[in-house]
Amino acid sequence: MDKTEFYKDAIPGSKGPLEDLRVLEATIVGAGSFGGTLLSDLGVESIRCEMPGTGDTTRAWPPYLGEPGDVNASIWFHAINRGKKSVTLDFHKPEGQALFKELAQHADIIIENFTPGTMAKWGLGYQDIKQVKPDIIYVSVSGFGQFGPLHKKKGLDQVAQAVGGIMSATGEKGGEPLRCGYALGDNLSGWMGAMGALAALTYRDKTGRGQWIDSGMCDAILYTSAINVLGTANTDLKVERMGNGIDGGPFNTYLSKDGVYLYIHAVFDAHWVRLCEVMGCPELATDERTKTWPDRSKHIDFVDQLVSDWAAQRTAEEIQPLLDAAGVTCA
Repeated sequence: MDKTEFYKDAIPGSKGPLEDLRVLEATIVGAGSFGGTLLSDLGVESIRCEMPGTGDTTRAWPPYLGEPGDVNASIWFHAINRGKKSVTLDFHKPEGQALFKELAQHADIIIENFTPGTMAKWGLGYQDIKQVKPDIIYVSVSGFGQFGPLHKKKGLDQVAQAVGGIMSATGEKGGEPLRCGYALGDNLSGWMGAMGALAALTYRDKTGRGQWIDSGMCDAILYTSAINVLGTANTDLKVERMGNGIDGGPFNTYLSKDGVYLYIHAVFDAHWVRLCEVMGCPELATDERTKTWPDRSKHIDFVDQLVSDWAAQRTAEEIQPLLDAAGVTCA
C-alpha cells in the first residue's frame, strides 16, 4: 500500500477526527496538559486558562526559542501546549470563576490537574460545572486520584514513578533506583485522562450523560506494571533492576568496535539460533547452557559476554546489516 492509498479516506481540510469538539483546560505544567495536547493533536479546539501575571509555570523553563523572559519563548511550553489557544483567567476571583463557567457551557470536555478539592473550592468542580453543563465530561488528573487516604498528597512525576514502582525496576543491576529519563507519570496520566474522555464521549452519545474522569499519576504508572503486580502477588517473583538487559537474553545494549551502542534482541529461541549462526557459533544453539530461554536465563552473564565480545570486534555498520538480513532485531 502506498501513501496515497493509505490516506484515501482522510477528510480533505480536516484538522482531525475530533475537530467538532472543544476542550477547556485548567491545567498547569505537564500532567493535565499532556491530555489536552493529545486531544488537540486529534483535532479538538483546546482552550487553556492561565493565571494572570506569569501564566503557566513552563513558560519560564529553558531552553528558549527566543529571549529569556519572553512568555512565548519556552520550548517546554510549546511542546506541551502545541496547537492550543490560551486565555487569562483568575480562578481566585468571582469574575474569573464566572467566565470559566460561561466557557464551560460551550465545551465538551474539561481537563484540570490542580490538587484535589481546589477546583471545588473555587466553585468550579465537577458538581459545580454539571449545574451549568449537565453533559460535561470532566477530567481530573492528580498524583493519587480524587479519593482515598493519599488524595490530598502533592503528586509530581518523580513521586509517581517512585510510589508506582517503576523506579524499582529502573537502574543498573545492583545499583540504585532511577527515574525514567522522561516525565512518564505526567505523560501517562494525561494520556489516560484523554482516553477516559474518549470513552465518556461514547457513553454520552448513548445516554446523553456526562462523566467525571479520575486519572491518577501513581495509578497510571502502576497500570504499566501489570506483569510485575500479578507476579509478585501470586508467585515468588522479585522485581530487580537489570539495566538494559533481561534474563533470557541476549536482550541488551552492546558496544561496537567504533563506539556505537546497539540494542540486540534475540530472546526467542528461533532468533537465538539465527544469532548464533551470524556470530559463527551455531553449536551454541543446542548447547545445554543456552539452548532455551530458561537455559539462557540461568547463564545470562555468559550469553551477554559472548555477544559483547562479538560486537566489540565489528563496527555498527557491519553488525546492523548482518542482523537485519538474519531477521534478528537490532537498532
